[in-house]
Amino acid sequence: MSDSPANLPELRTFDEPVPLVRLGQGDYTRDIYPADVGAAEPRCTKAVLTYSALNTFRNCPRKYKHRYVDHLQPREKPENLSFGSVIHGGLERWYRLSGDANRLWKVLDFIDAQFPLRGSDAVQKDRWHRARAMLVGYAARYPAENFEIVEIEKVFHGEIRNPDTGRPSQTFVMSGKADGIVRLDGELYLLEHKTAGSIDANYLDKLWTDTQIALYSYYLRQVGYPIVGVLYNVLLKTRLKQREGESQEEYEARRAELAAKNKSGKSTAQRQLPETDEEFQARLAEWYAKPEVFHRERIYLSEDRLAMLQEEVWEITQQYLDARRRGKWLLNTSNCFAYDRPCEYLPYCQSNFNPNVRDNLFEIAPPHEELAVGAASDAETTF
Repeated sequence: MSDSPANLPELRTFDEPVPLVRLGQGDYTRDIYPADVGAAEPRCTKAVLTYSALNTFRNCPRKYKHRYVDHLQPREKPENLSFGSVIHGGLERWYRLSGDANRLWKVLDFIDAQFPLRGSDAVQKDRWHRARAMLVGYAARYPAENFEIVEIEKVFHGEIRNPDTGRPSQTFVMSGKADGIVRLDGELYLLEHKTAGSIDANYLDKLWTDTQIALYSYYLRQVGYPIVGVLYNVLLKTRLKQREGESQEEYEARRAELAAKNKSGKSTAQRQLPETDEEFQARLAEWYAKPEVFHRERIYLSEDRLAMLQEEVWEITQQYLDARRRGKWLLNTSNCFAYDRPCEYLPYCQSNFNPNVRDNLFEIAPPHEELAVGAASDAETTF
């Protein structure tokens, strides 16, 4: 199924303002009223709903309002999100350039470009070191694959249907972007990249609860990809840090302490010098040569789970419509510290939505950035 205009949702009018989201041409969102339909401006279409938006509303309607209604985005992304995005970008290029003898160097060039201030910014330098080491180790671990690449960064669109009547939603259309689709043992699987702090039994047991993958699989089946399961491609993040060494004062204090413990009153301790970039990369390379730092997990999809998912999606859309109609966006405080870290909107909520806090910590940015089309992604897609 192509993304040609003939296959896009037909023009409809609504009783309420409906956000129009255009992807691929300077993403933006605006409200179109029924009176605007037929004007020279872009036509009214269904509103885009992604897994991120769906999951955000389910966890905290107030957070959904901040991001997807008010378009607020933190000026600084959490470290784990920005690092994961870089790794995803590197893996995308790794698989798109399959067959290119220089693909690893091109991937590393991409990594270098993501951290332009690494020479002066300690945080960027640390992420640059770890990203390069992870992808160099990945290339060494998987120089060839036992699966065939079918699609990379596949964008899809599908109808959200009432599970009782089968009728499509008049308000929403589901969209997403899958990391990859691969053919393994003659069947199609989603290829899902994950960066993780640990890979243990608990982590692997949680994979079957991954609603995002079930959602993607369901809608990719609708557009002609009979997905039977998921191949999780997990990359472990190292906790190694580049050694800073010690100052002359620190060295003198340590040597004096060691000398005091020695019967001779002397010490042969040497000053610990800062670890060079080459030395740190060698230590990282040794760490990423361990077999347990990369893991592949194959999981088959449950048909019952896919059927239940349709009901979940429909119910959340109805809750959203009710919240929008009444202008009530509830704050779920039990989600303020999910994943053992504060929500990025916590300071704004704590300030009772002070506009000064908003302007200092957040910027206006279009939603659904995960669907943005980059240089290495699918061709332009527009609603």
